[in-house]
Amino acid sequence: MNQKVMHKIFGKQLPTPRLLSPSDPLFQTSQMKRGVQQRKADEKKLEAIQTNIIACVQSNDRKCIENNMQRVNEVLYGKGVNMQAREEFLVKYGCTPYDGHILDRILSFDRPIMDIGAGNGQWSRALSDRIKEMAPKGKGKKIITSDYVVAYDDGSAIPLNSEIYHKLTKPARDYFYNVQKMDGISAVKQLKNRGKLLLLVYPPPGEMAIDLVKSYSEFPENDLIVFVGEGVGGANGSISLFEYLKNVDKDGNAWVLLESMEVPAVQGGGKGFEKVFIFRKVQMKSK
Repeated sequence: MNQKVMHKIFGKQLPTPRLLSPSDPLFQTSQMKRGVQQRKADEKKLEAIQTNIIACVQSNDRKCIENNMQRVNEVLYGKGVNMQAREEFLVKYGCTPYDGHILDRILSFDRPIMDIGAGNGQWSRALSDRIKEMAPKGKGKKIITSDYVVAYDDGSAIPLNSEIYHKLTKPARDYFYNVQKMDGISAVKQLKNRGKLLLLVYPPPGEMAIDLVKSYSEFPENDLIVFVGEGVGGANGSISLFEYLKNVDKDGNAWVLLESMEVPAVQGGGKGFEKVFIFRKVQMKSK
C-alpha cells in the first residue's frame, strides 16, 4: 500500500514496525517541514541582527552588543534562553537531549553499543549510568562490562571547548565519557565492534552519516541502528541517507523502522525538530 494512502488511513502516526517505501513521509513530516521553514525565517532575522551588532561595535556600545547577542540566542534557541542556559544544555546533553524512556529503549535490545560522532560522550555516559542504575534491580546483570558502551569521535566538531571543559572539570566528571579519537569508518571496521548497535546522534550535514551506515551494513551481524537527528532539509546527514533507509540495497538489505520517538523539550535545546529513529536490517532476498 502506498505510504501516503496509509498516512491518510492511520492519521499522523503510521504503524510500526514497517518497511519504508520511497514515498514514506517519515523524514519529511509536517512538523519537519515547519521546522525547515522556521529556520529559514530565523536566518533572515539573524542577518538583520548581525547588521545591528556591527553598528554597535562601531559605536563601541557594549550594552547594545549584549542585547543583540541575547536576541541571537533567542532566535537560535528559543525565548528566554541565554548563553548560560545553552552552555549548561550542551554540557549535559551534547547537541540533542535524551530522557529515561529513550535510554531504556536503546538498552532494551540487550546489545553492546557503539556511539559514533559522540562528541564529549554525553549519551554514552547517560547509557552507562543507566545500566548501573538497573543493575541493583536485577535488570542489567548480563550487560555490565567496561566496553559495553564504546564511544568514538574524530574531534573535528566538538561543540564545547576542550581546553575549558577538560577531564578534571566537574562537568566532565558528571556528564562526559571516555571517547576514543577515531573516525567512524575505522571504528566500524574493527572486529571488536561487530554486531554492536550503532548509535548515531546528531551527525553533521553531508555524507558522513550515509558513508558510516553503508560501512556498518557491510557486515551481516551489524543490523541495528539508532539515528537521532532531523529529516529532509535539516541539520543532519543528507538526502542520500534518507533515501538509503527507504530502499533495498544491492545486497538485498532493507531497514525496517522499529520505532520513532520524540526527544524531550529541554530549556536551552533550541528549535530543532530531531527525533529518535530505530532501524533493524532485514534480508529481502537471498544473495
